[in-house]
Order: sequence, then C-alpha cells, then structure tokens
Amino acid sequence: MPSLTPFPETSTRLVFTPVTRENFAELLSVYNSNPDYMEYAYGQRAVTLKEVEADHEENLGYADSFSYCLHEASSGYIVGVAQFILRNPRDGHPWLGLIMLHSDHQKKGYAKEFLDHLIHWYRDNGYSSLHLGVLEKNARVVPFYEKYGFQVYGERITEKLGRVICLGYSITSA
Repeated sequence: MPSLTPFPETSTRLVFTPVTRENFAELLSVYNSNPDYMEYAYGQRAVTLKEVEADHEENLGYADSFSYCLHEASSGYIVGVAQFILRNPRDGHPWLGLIMLHSDHQKKGYAKEFLDHLIHWYRDNGYSSLHLGVLEKNARVVPFYEKYGFQVYGERITEKLGRVICLGYSITSA
C-alpha cells in the first residue's frame, strides 16, 4: 500500500491527537465513565491506569494500528478515544477496534463525527471496507452502526470476550 495521507487533525467539533502516556489519566476517566462496558470487556466495573496503558499498548502492538484521543475543540478536554487498524491479522481487513466516549459526552454526535472522518480517511487511502466487532453484551450499540450503514455479517466466539457481533461497511458504495 502506498504511503498514507495523514489522519485528520480536526473535525467540526473535535480535535484528534495520537494517544500518549500523558493522556492515560484523562483516558482513565473516559473508560471508567462506562462501567457496563468495563464489566463486559474487563470483568470489572472500573479499571486502573495500568489497564488503560495495557489496552493502548495491546492496540499499538499490531502493525498499522492507531489510537487517537478525541478532544472537544471548544474545551480541549478528552471526551473519547478511538482505536483502529489498517489490516487485522485475523482477516486482512481494516477494523475499527473502539470508539469510546465519556458518558457525559455521549449522544451528542461525536461518535458519528469521528466515524465520518475515519471513513473518509480510509476512502482517501484506497480502502473499500471497514469492519468492527460489538460485544454481544453491548449489543445496544449495534443500531447506531446499522443506522450509519454497517451491516451484520457474522459472529465469532472469543474466550476472553464471549460472543462478538461482526459488522462491515462498504466504503466504496458510501
């Protein structure tokens, strides 16, 4: 694949910056504002700074992976985090690993705004699809992705996370 265009730095209401160690304390607040998801993914309703760091390191352990902080442009505060990869080693497809917003900033359109920019970036770089997985226990978010245009195409069972619903989005027909 030819060299990539840089990931956008901003959208209308958000600023995107790569996650650094200095962000972990603020990201801990984002993670722990979502206790149901923490329980589904980590088996406990709150995580520690060490677990946030380990999540970030695990994501960046894959070649061609990215972790970005989503800052509210008006305040500069981190309101979310996103992780994505150009080529998942399991299937060779690009995957969105995570969009997590602080509970105080959900239902404000930030996830869609980020997703719009992510999809355009993938398209600009020659990708034709984007995939993601939703934990069965977190299936309440599936309608958000379906409304966006993702389609359920299967599921897989993982030892750590249980049943995962797989969704795909055709970038070329978007």
